[in-house]
Amino acid sequence: MLRSVLTRRVSTSHYYPVSLDLRGRVAVVIGGGPLAEAKVNGLRDAGASVTVIAQAPAGQLEQLAAEGAISLHRRQYRDGDLEGAFLAIAALETAEERSLHPAIWREAERRRVLLNAADDATYCHFIAPAIHRQGDVTVAVSTGGASPALAVRLRDSIARRVGSEYQELASFLASLRPEVARAVPDHAARARLWHEIVASSAVRRRLRRGDRRGARARIAALIRRAVEHANDRSSPASPPNDRLDDGRRRGAVYLVGGGPGAAGLITVSGLRALQHADVVVYDRLVNPALVAQAPATARRIYVGKRAGDGNERRQEAINRLLIRLARSGHRVVRLKGGDPFVFGRGGEEYAALRAENVRVRVVPGVSAAIAAPAAVGVPVTHRGSASAFVVVSGRGENDADPNVDWAAVARMPTIVVLMGLATIRQIACRLLAHGLSFNTPAAVIASATLPTQRAVVGTLGTLPTLVAEAELTSPATLVVGEVVQFIQEPR
Repeated sequence: MLRSVLTRRVSTSHYYPVSLDLRGRVAVVIGGGPLAEAKVNGLRDAGASVTVIAQAPAGQLEQLAAEGAISLHRRQYRDGDLEGAFLAIAALETAEERSLHPAIWREAERRRVLLNAADDATYCHFIAPAIHRQGDVTVAVSTGGASPALAVRLRDSIARRVGSEYQELASFLASLRPEVARAVPDHAARARLWHEIVASSAVRRRLRRGDRRGARARIAALIRRAVEHANDRSSPASPPNDRLDDGRRRGAVYLVGGGPGAAGLITVSGLRALQHADVVVYDRLVNPALVAQAPATARRIYVGKRAGDGNERRQEAINRLLIRLARSGHRVVRLKGGDPFVFGRGGEEYAALRAENVRVRVVPGVSAAIAAPAAVGVPVTHRGSASAFVVVSGRGENDADPNVDWAAVARMPTIVVLMGLATIRQIACRLLAHGLSFNTPAAVIASATLPTQRAVVGTLGTLPTLVAEAELTSPATLVVGEVVQFIQEPR
Protein backbone atom coordinates (compact mmCIF):
# COMPACT_ATOMS: atom_id res chain seq x y z
CA MET A 1 0.00 0.00 0.00
CA LEU A 2 2.77 2.40 0.95
CA ARG A 3 4.62 1.61 -2.26
CA SER A 4 1.64 2.53 -4.46
CA VAL A 5 1.07 5.78 -2.60
CA LEU A 6 4.70 6.81 -2.96
CA THR A 7 4.73 5.96 -6.66
CA ARG A 8 1.63 7.99 -7.32
CA ARG A 9 2.94 10.96 -5.36
CA VAL A 10 6.25 11.08 -7.19
CA SER A 11 4.90 10.49 -10.69
CA THR A 12 2.04 13.01 -10.62
CA SER A 13 2.62 16.71 -9.99
CA HIS A 14 -0.71 18.51 -9.68
CA TYR A 15 0.54 22.01 -8.88
CA TYR A 16 0.96 24.62 -11.61
CA PRO A 17 3.85 26.98 -10.77
CA VAL A 18 3.02 30.67 -11.16
CA SER A 19 4.17 34.03 -9.80
CA LEU A 20 1.26 36.10 -8.45
CA ASP A 21 0.97 39.89 -8.55
CA LEU A 22 -0.29 40.63 -5.03
CA ARG A 23 0.12 44.41 -5.08
CA GLY A 24 -2.89 45.91 -3.31
CA ARG A 25 -4.61 42.54 -2.89
CA VAL A 26 -5.82 41.36 0.51
CA ALA A 27 -3.95 38.41 2.01
CA VAL A 28 -5.06 36.90 5.32
CA VAL A 29 -2.57 35.14 7.61
CA ILE A 30 -4.06 33.01 10.38
CA GLY A 31 -1.55 32.45 13.18
CA GLY A 32 0.79 34.57 15.27
CA GLY A 33 4.03 32.64 15.79
CA PRO A 34 7.40 32.68 13.96
CA LEU A 35 5.91 30.84 11.00
CA ALA A 36 3.22 33.50 10.62
CA GLU A 37 5.86 36.24 10.88
CA ALA A 38 7.78 34.71 7.98
CA LYS A 39 4.63 34.47 5.86
CA VAL A 40 3.67 38.06 6.65
CA ASN A 41 7.12 39.33 5.66
CA GLY A 42 6.98 37.50 2.34
CA LEU A 43 3.51 38.80 1.54
CA ARG A 44 4.46 42.37 2.42
CA ASP A 45 7.56 42.12 0.20
CA ALA A 46 5.19 41.20 -2.64
CA GLY A 47 3.05 44.27 -2.00
CA ALA A 48 0.02 42.56 -0.45
CA SER A 49 -2.32 44.21 2.01
CA VAL A 50 -1.94 41.85 4.96
CA THR A 51 -4.48 41.01 7.65
CA VAL A 52 -3.40 38.80 10.56
CA ILE A 53 -5.76 36.77 12.76
CA ALA A 54 -3.95 35.66 15.94
CA GLN A 55 -4.86 35.17 19.59
CA ALA A 56 -1.27 35.70 20.76
CA PRO A 57 0.67 37.59 18.04
CA ALA A 58 4.46 37.67 18.22
CA GLY A 59 6.32 40.87 18.95
CA GLN A 60 7.13 41.72 15.34
CA LEU A 61 3.48 41.43 14.34
CA GLU A 62 2.49 43.76 17.17
CA GLN A 63 5.09 46.26 15.98
CA LEU A 64 3.93 46.07 12.36
CA ALA A 65 0.33 46.61 13.52
CA ALA A 66 1.40 49.63 15.60
CA GLU A 67 3.12 51.09 12.53
CA GLY A 68 0.01 50.53 10.41
CA ALA A 69 1.84 48.08 8.14
CA ILE A 70 -0.68 45.27 8.76
CA SER A 71 -4.20 44.87 10.10
CA LEU A 72 -4.17 42.72 13.26
CA HIS A 73 -7.16 40.99 14.91
CA ARG A 74 -6.18 39.55 18.31
CA ARG A 75 -8.47 36.56 18.44
CA GLN A 76 -8.99 33.05 17.09
CA TYR A 77 -10.12 32.49 13.50
CA ARG A 78 -13.85 32.50 12.88
CA ASP A 79 -16.00 32.06 9.81
CA GLY A 80 -16.14 35.27 7.79
CA ASP A 81 -12.48 36.23 8.27
CA LEU A 82 -11.69 35.46 4.61
CA GLU A 83 -14.28 37.85 3.18
CA GLY A 84 -12.66 40.04 0.52
CA ALA A 85 -9.38 38.12 0.57
CA PHE A 86 -7.50 37.06 -2.56
CA LEU A 87 -5.51 34.40 -0.74
CA ALA A 88 -5.05 33.09 2.79
CA ILE A 89 -2.31 31.29 4.67
CA ALA A 90 -3.00 29.18 7.74
CA ALA A 91 0.30 29.41 9.63
CA LEU A 92 -0.80 27.46 12.67
CA GLU A 93 1.82 25.59 14.67
CA THR A 94 0.18 23.50 17.40
CA ALA A 95 -2.04 20.45 16.89
CA GLU A 96 -4.92 22.24 18.60
CA GLU A 97 -4.60 25.25 16.30
CA ARG A 98 -4.30 23.07 13.20
CA SER A 99 -7.66 21.48 14.01
CA LEU A 100 -9.08 24.68 12.47
CA HIS A 101 -7.81 23.71 9.00
CA PRO A 102 -11.05 22.01 7.85
CA ALA A 103 -13.16 25.05 8.82
CA ILE A 104 -10.77 27.48 7.13
CA TRP A 105 -10.75 25.27 4.03
CA ARG A 106 -14.56 25.23 3.84
CA GLU A 107 -14.72 29.02 3.94
CA ALA A 108 -11.94 29.33 1.37
CA GLU A 109 -13.78 26.97 -0.96
CA ARG A 110 -17.06 28.84 -0.48
CA ARG A 111 -15.51 32.27 -1.11
CA ARG A 112 -13.09 31.03 -3.83
CA VAL A 113 -10.09 32.20 -1.85
CA LEU A 114 -6.74 30.53 -2.52
CA LEU A 115 -5.58 28.78 0.66
CA ASN A 116 -2.24 27.45 1.83
CA ALA A 117 -2.22 25.50 5.10
CA ALA A 118 1.42 25.33 6.18
CA ASP A 119 2.75 21.76 6.26
CA ASP A 120 -0.69 20.29 5.54
CA ALA A 121 -1.08 19.70 1.78
CA THR A 122 -4.59 18.25 2.27
CA TYR A 123 -5.89 21.79 2.79
CA CYS A 124 -3.84 23.59 0.14
CA HIS A 125 -4.91 25.18 -3.12
CA PHE A 126 -1.28 26.20 -3.65
CA ILE A 127 2.16 25.39 -2.28
CA ALA A 128 4.47 28.16 -1.08
CA PRO A 129 7.94 27.41 -2.50
CA ALA A 130 11.30 28.19 -0.96
CA ILE A 131 12.38 31.49 -2.53
CA HIS A 132 15.63 33.30 -3.30
CA ARG A 133 15.46 36.83 -4.73
CA GLN A 134 17.99 39.05 -6.46
CA GLY A 135 16.00 42.08 -7.54
CA ASP A 136 13.56 40.93 -10.24
CA VAL A 137 15.21 37.51 -10.39
CA THR A 138 13.27 35.06 -8.24
CA VAL A 139 14.26 31.42 -7.81
CA ALA A 140 11.45 29.29 -6.36
CA VAL A 141 11.84 25.62 -5.42
CA SER A 142 8.91 23.39 -4.53
CA THR A 143 8.61 19.70 -3.72
CA GLY A 144 4.83 19.74 -4.08
CA GLY A 145 4.47 19.81 -0.31
CA ALA A 146 6.37 16.55 0.10
CA SER A 147 9.39 18.05 1.90
CA PRO A 148 9.69 21.79 2.59
CA ALA A 149 13.11 21.14 4.17
CA LEU A 150 14.39 19.64 0.91
CA ALA A 151 13.01 22.61 -1.01
CA VAL A 152 14.94 24.98 1.28
CA ARG A 153 18.15 22.99 0.84
CA LEU A 154 17.83 23.01 -2.94
CA ARG A 155 16.97 26.72 -2.88
CA ASP A 156 20.10 27.52 -0.89
CA SER A 157 22.24 25.46 -3.27
CA ILE A 158 20.88 27.34 -6.29
CA ALA A 159 21.13 30.72 -4.53
CA ARG A 160 24.91 30.37 -4.28
CA ARG A 161 25.05 30.45 -8.08
CA VAL A 162 22.67 33.40 -8.60
CA GLY A 163 24.68 36.49 -7.72
CA SER A 164 23.94 40.20 -7.92
CA GLU A 165 25.03 40.38 -11.58
CA TYR A 166 21.82 38.55 -12.52
CA GLN A 167 19.76 41.29 -10.89
CA GLU A 168 21.54 43.80 -13.12
CA LEU A 169 21.06 41.58 -16.17
CA ALA A 170 17.32 41.18 -15.54
CA SER A 171 16.84 44.92 -15.13
CA PHE A 172 18.86 45.60 -18.27
CA LEU A 173 16.95 43.05 -20.35
CA ALA A 174 13.59 44.40 -19.18
CA SER A 175 14.49 47.76 -20.72
CA LEU A 176 15.21 46.03 -24.03
CA ARG A 177 11.95 44.10 -24.39
CA PRO A 178 10.06 46.71 -26.48
CA GLU A 179 13.06 47.17 -28.77
CA VAL A 180 13.51 43.44 -29.29
CA ALA A 181 9.78 42.92 -29.88
CA ARG A 182 9.78 45.57 -32.62
CA ALA A 183 12.96 44.29 -34.26
CA VAL A 184 12.05 40.57 -34.20
CA PRO A 185 8.25 40.16 -34.39
CA ASP A 186 8.32 36.40 -34.99
CA HIS A 187 7.82 34.65 -31.63
CA ALA A 188 10.05 31.62 -32.30
CA ALA A 189 12.89 33.76 -33.68
CA ARG A 190 12.57 36.16 -30.77
CA ALA A 191 12.70 33.29 -28.26
CA ARG A 192 15.92 32.02 -29.87
CA LEU A 193 17.38 35.51 -29.71
CA TRP A 194 16.58 35.89 -26.00
CA HIS A 195 18.20 32.53 -25.27
CA GLU A 196 21.29 33.68 -27.16
CA ILE A 197 21.42 37.00 -25.30
CA VAL A 198 21.11 35.52 -21.80
CA ALA A 199 23.67 32.81 -22.64
CA SER A 200 26.20 35.35 -23.94
CA SER A 201 29.22 35.37 -21.65
CA ALA A 202 30.33 38.61 -23.35
CA VAL A 203 27.15 40.39 -22.23
CA ARG A 204 27.40 39.13 -18.65
CA ARG A 205 31.10 39.96 -18.46
CA ARG A 206 30.49 43.57 -19.52
CA LEU A 207 27.61 44.02 -17.07
CA ARG A 208 29.66 42.53 -14.24
CA ARG A 209 32.24 45.29 -14.66
CA GLY A 210 29.58 47.99 -15.08
CA ASP A 211 30.00 48.42 -18.84
CA ARG A 212 26.35 48.85 -19.83
CA ARG A 213 27.32 50.56 -23.07
CA GLY A 214 29.48 47.63 -24.10
CA ALA A 215 26.75 45.14 -23.14
CA ARG A 216 24.20 47.07 -25.19
CA ALA A 217 26.54 47.10 -28.17
CA ARG A 218 26.99 43.34 -27.98
CA ILE A 219 23.21 42.80 -27.71
CA ALA A 220 22.62 45.21 -30.62
CA ALA A 221 24.92 43.04 -32.74
CA LEU A 222 22.94 39.93 -31.81
CA ILE A 223 19.67 41.70 -32.66
CA ARG A 224 21.01 42.82 -36.06
CA ARG A 225 22.07 39.29 -36.84
CA ALA A 226 18.64 37.92 -35.87
CA VAL A 227 16.95 40.49 -38.14
CA GLU A 228 19.23 39.56 -41.05
CA HIS A 229 18.42 35.89 -40.68
CA ALA A 230 14.70 36.59 -40.36
CA ASN A 231 14.85 38.57 -43.61
CA ASP A 232 16.54 35.81 -45.59
CA ARG A 233 14.71 32.98 -43.74
CA SER A 234 18.02 31.71 -42.40
CA SER A 235 18.33 30.91 -38.70
CA PRO A 236 21.50 31.84 -36.78
CA ALA A 237 23.76 28.84 -36.52
CA SER A 238 26.58 30.20 -34.46
CA PRO A 239 28.76 27.86 -32.45
CA PRO A 240 27.88 27.81 -28.78
CA ASN A 241 30.67 30.22 -27.83
CA ASP A 242 29.55 33.55 -29.28
CA ARG A 243 33.00 34.62 -30.51
CA LEU A 244 33.11 32.60 -33.72
CA ASP A 245 31.75 32.95 -37.25
CA ASP A 246 30.64 36.55 -37.52
CA GLY A 247 28.64 37.55 -40.59
CA ARG A 248 25.79 35.87 -42.39
CA ARG A 249 25.18 32.35 -41.17
CA ARG A 250 23.61 29.22 -42.49
CA GLY A 251 22.16 26.29 -40.65
CA ALA A 252 24.65 23.99 -38.96
CA VAL A 253 24.90 20.62 -37.24
CA TYR A 254 26.72 19.96 -33.98
CA LEU A 255 27.70 16.34 -33.34
CA VAL A 256 27.62 16.35 -29.54
CA GLY A 257 28.74 13.56 -27.24
CA GLY A 258 26.32 13.26 -24.34
CA GLY A 259 28.63 11.15 -22.18
CA PRO A 260 28.27 7.63 -20.80
CA GLY A 261 24.93 7.97 -19.02
CA ALA A 262 24.73 10.43 -16.12
CA ALA A 263 23.51 13.83 -17.33
CA GLY A 264 26.28 15.65 -15.44
CA LEU A 265 28.99 14.02 -17.55
CA ILE A 266 28.31 16.03 -20.70
CA THR A 267 31.02 18.61 -21.40
CA VAL A 268 30.48 22.32 -20.83
CA SER A 269 30.70 22.95 -24.59
CA GLY A 270 28.24 20.16 -25.28
CA LEU A 271 25.72 21.54 -22.81
CA ARG A 272 26.11 25.04 -24.24
CA ALA A 273 25.46 23.76 -27.76
CA LEU A 274 22.38 21.90 -26.53
CA GLN A 275 21.02 24.98 -24.80
CA HIS A 276 21.24 26.91 -28.09
CA ALA A 277 19.62 24.26 -30.30
CA ASP A 278 16.69 24.81 -32.63
CA VAL A 279 16.38 21.04 -33.16
CA VAL A 280 17.73 18.12 -31.11
CA VAL A 281 18.13 14.76 -32.87
CA TYR A 282 18.93 12.19 -30.20
CA ASP A 283 19.68 8.49 -29.73
CA ARG A 284 18.27 5.73 -27.50
CA LEU A 285 21.09 5.89 -24.94
CA VAL A 286 20.89 9.65 -24.35
CA ASN A 287 19.78 10.58 -20.83
CA PRO A 288 16.29 12.23 -20.97
CA ALA A 289 17.56 14.84 -18.49
CA LEU A 290 19.96 16.05 -21.19
CA VAL A 291 17.25 16.36 -23.82
CA ALA A 292 15.32 18.48 -21.34
CA GLN A 293 18.20 21.00 -21.32
CA ALA A 294 17.30 22.15 -24.83
CA PRO A 295 15.23 25.35 -25.09
CA ALA A 296 11.50 24.92 -24.67
CA THR A 297 11.09 26.11 -28.26
CA ALA A 298 13.44 23.45 -29.66
CA ARG A 299 12.05 20.58 -31.70
CA ARG A 300 13.02 17.12 -30.38
CA ILE A 301 13.40 14.17 -32.77
CA TYR A 302 14.08 10.65 -31.48
CA VAL A 303 16.07 8.44 -33.87
CA GLY A 304 17.14 5.61 -31.54
CA LYS A 305 18.19 2.33 -33.14
CA ARG A 306 18.37 -1.21 -31.79
CA ALA A 307 20.31 -4.19 -33.03
CA GLY A 308 18.66 -5.89 -35.98
CA ASP A 309 16.17 -3.16 -36.96
CA GLY A 310 17.67 -2.28 -40.35
CA ASN A 311 20.32 0.04 -39.01
CA GLU A 312 21.92 0.81 -42.36
CA ARG A 313 18.68 2.15 -43.83
CA ARG A 314 17.94 3.99 -40.60
CA GLN A 315 21.37 5.62 -40.65
CA GLU A 316 20.91 6.85 -44.20
CA ALA A 317 17.57 8.34 -43.19
CA ILE A 318 19.21 10.12 -40.24
CA ASN A 319 21.90 11.54 -42.55
CA ARG A 320 19.21 12.92 -44.88
CA LEU A 321 17.28 14.35 -41.92
CA LEU A 322 20.32 16.24 -40.61
CA ILE A 323 21.08 17.64 -44.06
CA ARG A 324 17.48 18.75 -44.58
CA LEU A 325 17.23 20.45 -41.18
CA ALA A 326 20.50 22.32 -41.62
CA ARG A 327 19.54 23.48 -45.11
CA SER A 328 16.33 24.86 -43.62
CA GLY A 329 18.48 27.18 -41.54
CA HIS A 330 18.25 25.36 -38.21
CA ARG A 331 20.91 24.98 -35.58
CA VAL A 332 20.81 21.20 -35.10
CA VAL A 333 22.33 19.29 -32.21
CA ARG A 334 22.88 15.63 -33.02
CA LEU A 335 23.07 14.26 -29.50
CA LYS A 336 24.72 10.88 -29.04
CA GLY A 337 25.63 8.74 -26.07
CA GLY A 338 29.33 8.65 -25.19
CA ASP A 339 31.57 10.24 -27.82
CA PRO A 340 30.14 10.70 -31.33
CA PHE A 341 33.30 9.31 -32.95
CA VAL A 342 33.65 6.17 -30.79
CA PHE A 343 31.36 3.54 -32.33
CA GLY A 344 28.61 6.15 -32.60
CA ARG A 345 28.59 6.41 -36.41
CA GLY A 346 29.39 10.06 -35.97
CA GLY A 347 32.15 9.78 -38.57
CA GLU A 348 29.60 8.68 -41.17
CA GLU A 349 27.29 11.57 -40.33
CA TYR A 350 30.21 13.99 -40.42
CA ALA A 351 31.27 12.74 -43.86
CA ALA A 352 27.70 12.90 -45.21
CA LEU A 353 27.26 16.47 -43.98
CA ARG A 354 30.60 17.61 -45.37
CA ALA A 355 29.82 16.01 -48.72
CA GLU A 356 26.67 18.17 -48.90
CA ASN A 357 28.57 21.31 -47.86
CA VAL A 358 26.69 21.53 -44.55
CA ARG A 359 28.47 23.30 -41.72
CA VAL A 360 29.30 20.74 -39.03
CA ARG A 361 31.17 20.88 -35.75
CA VAL A 362 32.14 18.02 -33.46
CA VAL A 363 31.84 18.43 -29.68
CA PRO A 364 33.63 15.41 -28.13
CA GLY A 365 32.08 13.51 -25.25
CA VAL A 366 33.17 11.16 -22.47
CA SER A 367 33.19 7.63 -23.87
CA ALA A 368 31.86 4.67 -21.89
CA ALA A 369 35.05 2.89 -22.91
CA ILE A 370 36.83 4.87 -20.19
CA ALA A 371 33.95 6.05 -18.00
CA ALA A 372 32.33 2.67 -17.39
CA PRO A 373 35.48 1.05 -15.95
CA ALA A 374 36.23 4.24 -14.00
CA ALA A 375 32.73 4.17 -12.49
CA VAL A 376 33.69 0.98 -10.62
CA GLY A 377 37.26 2.01 -9.84
CA VAL A 378 38.98 0.25 -12.76
CA PRO A 379 41.72 2.23 -14.55
CA VAL A 380 42.18 1.15 -18.16
CA THR A 381 45.91 1.83 -17.74
CA HIS A 382 47.96 1.33 -14.59
CA ARG A 383 51.70 1.44 -14.10
CA GLY A 384 52.97 -2.07 -13.69
CA SER A 385 49.74 -3.68 -14.91
CA ALA A 386 48.70 -2.09 -18.21
CA SER A 387 50.61 0.40 -20.34
CA ALA A 388 48.04 0.37 -23.17
CA PHE A 389 44.44 -0.53 -23.87
CA VAL A 390 42.30 -1.32 -26.90
CA VAL A 391 38.64 -0.55 -27.53
CA VAL A 392 36.66 -2.76 -29.88
CA SER A 393 33.03 -3.18 -30.83
CA GLY A 394 31.19 -6.35 -30.01
CA ARG A 395 28.92 -5.69 -32.96
CA GLY A 396 29.94 -4.97 -36.54
CA GLU A 397 28.39 -3.39 -39.59
CA ASN A 398 24.71 -4.32 -39.95
CA ASP A 399 24.98 -6.13 -36.59
CA ALA A 400 27.06 -8.89 -38.20
CA ASP A 401 30.19 -10.45 -36.74
CA PRO A 402 32.65 -7.55 -36.18
CA ASN A 403 35.73 -7.48 -38.37
CA VAL A 404 38.21 -7.56 -35.48
CA ASP A 405 41.76 -8.95 -35.42
CA TRP A 406 41.24 -10.90 -32.21
CA ALA A 407 44.81 -12.16 -32.21
CA ALA A 408 46.08 -8.56 -32.02
CA VAL A 409 43.43 -7.66 -29.44
CA ALA A 410 44.41 -10.58 -27.21
CA ARG A 411 47.97 -9.22 -26.96
CA MET A 412 46.81 -5.97 -25.34
CA PRO A 413 47.03 -5.69 -21.52
CA THR A 414 43.53 -4.13 -21.22
CA ILE A 415 40.65 -4.92 -23.54
CA VAL A 416 37.44 -2.87 -23.55
CA VAL A 417 34.47 -4.09 -25.58
CA LEU A 418 31.47 -1.85 -26.24
CA MET A 419 28.11 -3.23 -27.39
CA GLY A 420 29.28 -6.76 -26.64
CA LEU A 421 26.68 -7.98 -24.17
CA ALA A 422 24.75 -10.09 -26.69
CA THR A 423 27.95 -11.68 -28.05
CA ILE A 424 29.94 -11.99 -24.82
CA ARG A 425 30.25 -15.77 -25.09
CA GLN A 426 31.63 -15.59 -28.64
CA ILE A 427 34.03 -12.81 -27.62
CA ALA A 428 35.33 -14.83 -24.68
CA CYS A 429 35.84 -17.88 -26.91
CA ARG A 430 37.84 -15.86 -29.45
CA LEU A 431 40.10 -14.35 -26.78
CA LEU A 432 40.65 -17.77 -25.19
CA ALA A 433 41.43 -19.22 -28.61
CA HIS A 434 44.13 -16.56 -29.12
CA GLY A 435 46.02 -17.29 -25.94
CA LEU A 436 44.32 -15.55 -23.02
CA SER A 437 43.97 -17.60 -19.85
CA PHE A 438 40.64 -18.93 -18.58
CA ASN A 439 41.47 -17.11 -15.31
CA THR A 440 42.08 -13.68 -16.84
CA PRO A 441 40.11 -11.15 -14.72
CA ALA A 442 37.05 -9.78 -16.52
CA ALA A 443 33.99 -7.71 -15.69
CA VAL A 444 30.85 -6.29 -17.27
CA ILE A 445 29.48 -2.92 -16.13
CA ALA A 446 25.86 -2.27 -17.14
CA SER A 447 24.18 1.18 -17.11
CA ALA A 448 27.46 2.75 -16.02
CA THR A 449 27.26 6.06 -14.05
CA LEU A 450 23.46 5.74 -13.70
CA PRO A 451 21.56 4.93 -10.48
CA THR A 452 20.79 1.50 -12.01
CA GLN A 453 24.49 0.68 -12.51
CA ARG A 454 25.41 -2.97 -11.93
CA ALA A 455 28.70 -4.84 -12.27
CA VAL A 456 29.43 -8.53 -12.62
CA VAL A 457 33.00 -9.70 -11.96
CA GLY A 458 34.62 -13.01 -12.82
CA THR A 459 37.18 -14.42 -15.21
CA LEU A 460 37.19 -14.65 -18.96
CA GLY A 461 36.06 -18.26 -18.63
CA THR A 462 33.28 -17.76 -16.08
CA LEU A 463 31.94 -14.31 -17.00
CA PRO A 464 29.50 -15.28 -19.80
CA THR A 465 27.61 -17.60 -17.45
CA LEU A 466 27.68 -15.07 -14.58
CA VAL A 467 26.32 -12.34 -16.85
CA ALA A 468 23.50 -14.57 -18.07
CA GLU A 469 22.56 -15.45 -14.50
CA ALA A 470 22.56 -11.77 -13.50
CA GLU A 471 20.27 -10.93 -16.44
CA LEU A 472 22.17 -7.75 -17.26
CA THR A 473 20.77 -5.49 -19.95
CA SER A 474 22.44 -3.02 -22.30
CA PRO A 475 24.16 -0.65 -22.36
CA ALA A 476 27.02 -2.66 -20.97
CA THR A 477 30.81 -2.52 -21.19
CA LEU A 478 33.13 -5.52 -21.01
CA VAL A 479 36.61 -5.08 -19.51
CA VAL A 480 39.28 -7.78 -19.65
CA GLY A 481 42.72 -7.65 -18.05
CA GLU A 482 44.63 -7.47 -14.79
CA VAL A 483 43.27 -3.97 -14.10
CA VAL A 484 39.90 -5.55 -13.28
CA GLN A 485 41.39 -6.56 -9.93
CA PHE A 486 41.04 -2.90 -8.87
CA ILE A 487 37.26 -3.01 -9.20
CA GLN A 488 35.32 -1.50 -6.35
CA GLU A 489 31.64 -0.69 -6.43
CA PRO A 490 31.04 2.91 -5.29
CA ARG A 491 29.60 3.23 -1.79
